[in-house]
Amino acid sequence: MHARLLRAIPCYIDRIGFRLFSLCALSGLSSGSRFAKMRLLLSIARLFMLSCLVASVAGAQQLVKGEVLLHATWILDHASLKNSLPCNIQLSSSMQLDLLFRYLAGFAINCRLGEKLHSGERLVILVRVTPEFGKPTILLEYFDIPQVQPHSQSGFDAPLSKLEVRTSGGFAMGSGRYSLEVVLADGQGHMCRARKKLKPADARGAGNIPVVLQPGAVAPLVDARWNGSLAAKGQRLTVLLNAHGRFGTARLQAWDRAILLQSLVTLLNQLPCKSVNLVAFNLDEQQQVLSLDKFDADGFSKLERALEQIDFATIPYQALKKGSWTSFLVGLAQRESSSKEPPDDIIFLGAGGSHAWEKLPRDMTRDIEISKAHFFYFELFPYIGSAPDGVEQLTRDMHGTVFAISSPEMLAQAIKKTLALTAAPAE
Repeated sequence: MHARLLRAIPCYIDRIGFRLFSLCALSGLSSGSRFAKMRLLLSIARLFMLSCLVASVAGAQQLVKGEVLLHATWILDHASLKNSLPCNIQLSSSMQLDLLFRYLAGFAINCRLGEKLHSGERLVILVRVTPEFGKPTILLEYFDIPQVQPHSQSGFDAPLSKLEVRTSGGFAMGSGRYSLEVVLADGQGHMCRARKKLKPADARGAGNIPVVLQPGAVAPLVDARWNGSLAAKGQRLTVLLNAHGRFGTARLQAWDRAILLQSLVTLLNQLPCKSVNLVAFNLDEQQQVLSLDKFDADGFSKLERALEQIDFATIPYQALKKGSWTSFLVGLAQRESSSKEPPDDIIFLGAGGSHAWEKLPRDMTRDIEISKAHFFYFELFPYIGSAPDGVEQLTRDMHGTVFAISSPEMLAQAIKKTLALTAAPAE
């Protein structure tokens, strides 16, 4: 523990620079105001010091407890209503049911770079969710502003004041009424905040669905992670995860990430596997996000972080060529099916709709057909009435199995059928 604290001290000094303790800006305030301002700044400093201690999981959402809860509560209670950061926070107006029978709500943050915010800087995000009849829950996460080059490779000048960075987050709830507060702060005490009352979910839409969280309960958006457990007599599995948002946004929204990660956890927990390889990619942009052989619990954390940092606002010129997505997709499937230790099963997992209405030439998949792997496609929230998307076409060309999934029951049925088709023995 002492070693961790010693490692954290330089990080703390570097991030905060002790600018929080320069009180010249407080000289014109009354003694009571100075005390409140000092305590507010010290509470922010405490959260940034915590971020150094948990740097390996920075970005992951955490429930706030213990001593940190006092600092977080003080910040939320005393943060100014006047924004001092060039940021805008948009809050959900209603609650939506997800694949795990939980209600979701969230927020999106847009920040303009320039005088106050700089690339590479870390910001802290506090979220307080208060049920109508119950105690509030506070969640904490960190937003690392990506490194941004002010000059593009083409030589086009892009002033930092014209650049925006975005992030999003969310949380899960039981039924009921809630109020939501979000505060964004930098290491110098500049803040931005937003408040809103959430509209309760439409009971008619929920029907008789058994919501897993009790009324008034709040949980992190991703509250279950894969522990890396394998089965000696299981299958060799490769997961090809299409990091594609449901609404074609340049950045995966928090709820998109949650659906992908929670579906992956459910899949891996129920399929007996003796090894797992994972490749995360985006078919629309023809980019590989992450490739991990021997995927394990640590790899799951890396995947979380990679999905959070995804930003496909800049499209590679190769992706603009007509039909180039077909070569990317077929090449990915062929490479993974003919690896040194070829998998028994290859599962595509992701939101539907990517390159629907575009044709995948049948002759392109001939070289893959020698593979003995069984192909599956777990298509999340497919567009009703849409033509088969690119991944579905490839899966069917490989005589594979496609599952259209838009509810927890459908996900469970898809996994049950997959177990039957692979004949993977359970331990």
